[in-house]
Amino acid sequence: MRRGILGIGVCTLDILTKVKTLPSDESVEEADSAIFMGGGPVPTALAAATYLGSSTTILDTLGDDWKSNLIIEELRDHGVQCENIIIEPGSSASLASVLVRSSDGARAIRFVRSSTKAINPKSLEDNIINNHRIIHCNGRHLDACIQAAEIAKKYKEETLLSFDGGAGRYRKELLPLMERINIAIVAKDFALKATNETKLNQSTWIKLNQLFPKAHIIGITDGHRGSWIQYENQEPFHQPAFLATNIEDTTGCGDVYHGTFLHAIESGTSVNEAARMASGAGSMNATALGGRGLLPTKEQLNKFLDKAKEIQSS
Repeated sequence: MRRGILGIGVCTLDILTKVKTLPSDESVEEADSAIFMGGGPVPTALAAATYLGSSTTILDTLGDDWKSNLIIEELRDHGVQCENIIIEPGSSASLASVLVRSSDGARAIRFVRSSTKAINPKSLEDNIINNHRIIHCNGRHLDACIQAAEIAKKYKEETLLSFDGGAGRYRKELLPLMERINIAIVAKDFALKATNETKLNQSTWIKLNQLFPKAHIIGITDGHRGSWIQYENQEPFHQPAFLATNIEDTTGCGDVYHGTFLHAIESGTSVNEAARMASGAGSMNATALGGRGLLPTKEQLNKFLDKAKEIQSS
């Protein structure tokens, strides 16, 4: 029996520091607060889906250092299955320093890359791929993601391949993976760079459909301006973002959007309702510090959506 969502991505440890100003030059300033929290687009999406009721598993390579241990411990606390994480002795996990401006939640991020090797695609076992309904990735461990797609093709029971195209993350090396994707939700920046467009228009959607020829769901997210989702060959619909009081940090809002959307699709929810749920969860997450600062349960999300107001487009 297949058990939900498998994520292939990089797990990080974030140091989130709340500050009054973001640095533009050499300076010293007392911070308001600071916390450690696990990060990374794919594992954060899995954590969000788990809180809503999905069964999730993460595939990554970590080290045997203290950062890796903290990452795994927190993911397990969130309910994400970690038994398939590869531990590479002598290596260390990625560490990100995230400065969050207290006035509006704007961020500045600096990170140290993990010293671990990428997942060897030959190490992927058919059963770990075939046992999941959805495979979620963002292009990290690229060869392993492509191999996972090839394994999924061998089985009659459909496994959906999901892709998160983050802002500033488009590169041509992703094209072979993009050609295999079934659910593609990308940031506006990714969409424009991938299509060589300067603004969203009909040409953007035509080119995205060419770049993602197997995708039956294609989405573009744009922060407080909401998201646009195209289902099958229908016209894209706009899902507004929701008003959230006391915005604290925008870190991870897009990742929570992805995890919530995938949970909804896995649960048989309509695409329109999946986008609404995802938008609501992303807005809720912005009211707490860190990408996993507020991962709503289904009850909390439903309560928020009952009263939440949509941000009207200008």
